[in-house]
Amino acid sequence: MIEKLPTVPEQIDVMVNSECNARCQMCIQEITWKIPTGEQDPFTKGVSDYISEYHDLGGRKVIITGGEPTLRPSRVISTLEELSKYPDWDLIAMYTNGSRLLKESDGETLAHKLKDGGLHYVNLSTHHYDSEKNNRIFGIDAGNPRVIGKHLSDMGMPLRLCATLQKGGLETTDDILRYLDFAQECGAKDVYLRELFRVYNVDSNNEAIKGHLEYIDFNFVPLKPVIEELRGSGAIQTGQRANFQGREKSEHAFETKTGFPFYTSQLEIGRERSEELPYLVIMPNGNLYSTWMGEQFKVDSLKKFIEQGKK
Repeated sequence: MIEKLPTVPEQIDVMVNSECNARCQMCIQEITWKIPTGEQDPFTKGVSDYISEYHDLGGRKVIITGGEPTLRPSRVISTLEELSKYPDWDLIAMYTNGSRLLKESDGETLAHKLKDGGLHYVNLSTHHYDSEKNNRIFGIDAGNPRVIGKHLSDMGMPLRLCATLQKGGLETTDDILRYLDFAQECGAKDVYLRELFRVYNVDSNNEAIKGHLEYIDFNFVPLKPVIEELRGSGAIQTGQRANFQGREKSEHAFETKTGFPFYTSQLEIGRERSEELPYLVIMPNGNLYSTWMGEQFKVDSLKKFIEQGKK
């Protein structure tokens, strides 16, 4: 028996821009399909149209991403304005490297403006507890997560720390245990730990893409033995799933001995099929796509797309 697809994918991403001030060698945006940021008006209209359709179909989880979204604060704020038309979102979160969250204008930090605009949660990419190692991975000074975390905590904004395991960064169980302690010192509510993405069906003859793929191959740190050692250290598994909107994904939920929650994730990209509703992303051009892999995945009507997927 074929399992029926959900009425609407679990989440929709809003990619406000494609440019980033960091230079992460493992960045998935540099490996998959990326389009220029383009003009704001078509983007805003696309967000308005597709968010309305997504909400009408029952979707309640929105992730704001980029690029580095804080490089385009007007786009983030306009997205939050569209989302504010619907008061019942379960989650509105934003991924950021944090380098511009504390930037002030008109006497307020950007973080304050985003909270006032309706942002629920900050997912702060922080790849190591040691600032020197973290900045080396980013290729920039990403700021002090402790300072950022205190500012967010003081204003009542929940924080998640996100890290990608890799050689030269978090690569041992001891590293991760220290990182979990560090996250709590930063005021984080939880932590999300990823393997480097396993990527398929991209142009490996492209020199830039080839360089990123070689970085992933050389610096890959497998999660499985780490998970076993975390269990041995007293971590308690509280949940898991093996699929995310059509993608192969192994995700485990844990708590430390003191009850601090964290998640581990292994994810494949590039083998998904458009009819499986693998992913929804509103790109910077204002168009909706069912994955990050190319123009052929453009979706004109979300409702029709879902109906076709059910047949």
